[in-house]
Amino acid sequence: MSAISTKNLTKYYGKHKGVSNINLDVKEGEIFGFIGPNGAGKSTTIRMLMQLIKPTSGEISVLNKPLTTEQHTLRNKIGYLPSEINYYKDMTGKQVLEFAARANDIQLKDTSTNQYAELLNFDMSKKVKSYSMGNRKKLGILQTLLHKPKLLILDEPTSGLDPLMQHSFFDLLKELNRSGMTIFFSTHVLSEVEKVCDRVAIIRNGEIIRTSKVSEIQESKKRSIEVQFMESGNLIEKYGLQQMDSAVGFKNGIHYLTVQKEIHNVLKHISQYPIQDISIHKPTLEELFMEYYEKEEGEEQ
Repeated sequence: MSAISTKNLTKYYGKHKGVSNINLDVKEGEIFGFIGPNGAGKSTTIRMLMQLIKPTSGEISVLNKPLTTEQHTLRNKIGYLPSEINYYKDMTGKQVLEFAARANDIQLKDTSTNQYAELLNFDMSKKVKSYSMGNRKKLGILQTLLHKPKLLILDEPTSGLDPLMQHSFFDLLKELNRSGMTIFFSTHVLSEVEKVCDRVAIIRNGEIIRTSKVSEIQESKKRSIEVQFMESGNLIEKYGLQQMDSAVGFKNGIHYLTVQKEIHNVLKHISQYPIQDISIHKPTLEELFMEYYEKEEGEEQ
């Protein structure tokens, strides 16, 4: 079953392209990341999913139902967090949540709000005008979860949260997912998907350029080697480092080698020379995404 499905979803603002031919298939029960820089089309796609704007063409299904008309019963099963949130400044956080609860025909005391507020270190008694950007984002998260939605759609949910709160937030997402909730969130912080996502889609200039499991990307054989030889200076030519199946560079006394395949032959070669220090590591998920992103961009030119 698909929680979100789009077919050739396209949005133009006059002659300006928002997104083009977006094909998504988010399965029920997974955490799906929608990745790309600001302006890539993430928010445009999400606003169409939420029926806040109409597509120019294409099809959308949410929770296995086509979005052809206003469907209030369907919206009751979705929790939506926009990238920017504004509230009445003279209301307290609790008053905002009580108002939102009544709009959903529930009582705030019957929800898990207190538990989530404690996890996020959020004080509901203060007025909105006293909240920082991060605390307004926490209030938005609590409001999104009030009615226990089956599907969470989150647009840049961690913007404004400090690193400690981001960690707590991702712990909360994992807990919600274990309870059966499907989570779709956009971000331009590529390292975030490594923490929680099952699959990701990369969007650039309004078009999806790759969709894959996070585990498939992490299984890359690519390795980064940093080596400092006993002999000083740039030794790339002298030691024949450019002849190997790797990209090489030199900076501040360190030789950098990016190996695409097996590293055995590279290590055998460099071990011929006196080594002062060496480190080998897998590239981060963010580095892999950025390399793919830049490669696709270069191929279009």
